[in-house]
Amino acid sequence: MTARKLSISVPPEVEETIKAAAAEEGKPVSAWLAEAAVEKAQAAAAHAAGLAAARELVEEYEAENGPIAEEHRRNAREFMMEAGLLDDDNWQSAG
Repeated sequence: MTARKLSISVPPEVEETIKAAAAEEGKPVSAWLAEAAVEKAQAAAAHAAGLAAARELVEEYEAENGPIAEEHRRNAREFMMEAGLLDDDNWQSAG
C-alpha cells in the first residue's frame, strides 16, 4: 500500500501524549496516528449504521402499529443520550 503524507497541528500537550502512546506500543508516531484514525473512522461508521438501523426499526414498527407516543420518544431519547448513543445534532437530523 502506498502511504500518503498528511500534516496535522496539535497542541504541545497532545503531541507529548501521542508520542508517549506510540512509544508505549513500540510504533512510529505516523503508524500510531494512522491506526487511531482508522479506529475512529470505523467507530463513526458503526455508530452511523446503528442509528440508521434504529431509525429503520422505528419506521417498521410505526408502519405496523401507528406512531410512537411522544412520551415514549422522549424516554427513548433521554436513554440514548445518557448512554452516549445520541446527541442533540443526531436527534434533530432524525426528526
